[in-house]
Amino acid sequence: MSASLFELSRASHARRPIVIVEDHLFHVTELLAALAAASPGVVRHVGVVCLERRGPDTERAIAAWLAAYPGLAVAAEADGPSGDASRLMPLDPGVFASAPRLAARLAAALRPGGLLVQDVQLQTLSFIPADRWWESIYLASTVRGTFAERPPEVRFLSNKRGYEATFGGDLLEAGFDPRDVMAKGDLARAVVPTLLGHLDRRFPLALAAAGPEGPLPPWRLGRADRAEIEAAVDLLLWESDDGVVELAGRALAAGEVKGRLAMKSGSHEAATWRRLIDDRLAGGPGVPVVEIGARLAPEGALKPEITNAAARHLHVLRGRLADAGAVVTGGHAYRLAERLTVGVVGPVPAGAR
Repeated sequence: MSASLFELSRASHARRPIVIVEDHLFHVTELLAALAAASPGVVRHVGVVCLERRGPDTERAIAAWLAAYPGLAVAAEADGPSGDASRLMPLDPGVFASAPRLAARLAAALRPGGLLVQDVQLQTLSFIPADRWWESIYLASTVRGTFAERPPEVRFLSNKRGYEATFGGDLLEAGFDPRDVMAKGDLARAVVPTLLGHLDRRFPLALAAAGPEGPLPPWRLGRADRAEIEAAVDLLLWESDDGVVELAGRALAAGEVKGRLAMKSGSHEAATWRRLIDDRLAGGPGVPVVEIGARLAPEGALKPEITNAAARHLHVLRGRLADAGAVVTGGHAYRLAERLTVGVVGPVPAGAR
């Protein structure tokens, strides 16, 4: 990972688990509204590649999307409204005339293992003959083929009631199932559940993170993303369903096995790391020394014994790190250094996206 986690998550070209490719502004507006109605936070995990050409209507629609949906990423042939440049990537006009250039742009917008949702009939693309509109499926096939590992899934959108006689055969030849085509008018019953189901199945984990530049927006992960995230975070607490908690990240000492430290979820060490990281995520003042010491010292212990217990405990924790100064003491509290990027990964809570 060449860029920091914060650069990747905040950039307008940040990859998303779900990418929608459309050339009709109204259809994008409808789909985003339906997604937000079903799950208010899900649109921040979506990227839109808008293939409507430049014009006042395009500018107005994009401004409305960016205003309504924080975190949404858009690529379009348009200039973004003031303050939204970080979420709008100008689309090179060349993509409308070149299948390889557009396929490369779509692949750059999509996370490995993500979902490409593409309108079948993309009328603004000059490289697709109007009388053979279904050949857009080969664009999606090219995008899928650019991923050597964890290729994306593809679903097509259409508002047509009938298809050309060869369309089903062309889908099968390109490696798609005719059932991969969803009716645009069936948003609530088919399209939205498909998108949300993919997100829950392929990206079932949530990352909460903060660093020197501030908090990171909610970030969905798949289990296969683990190595990439650990390479971008200094201290990462990875919580699994089996009761094991692992500390990982760039700040761990080289001696830790595979750069990870396994702990039982109920252990004192796991509890302290969680408190320290939660404090950073919340922008807190640190974890009081007496709070940690009281958890460790015998019942009825006096303050000196409590503080000594905390100091011995923190000495062990600092020994896990390449730089003991990553945990600082001040104001009778322990806290993680501001220069660190820290995070917690765990299952997405039931009913939450």
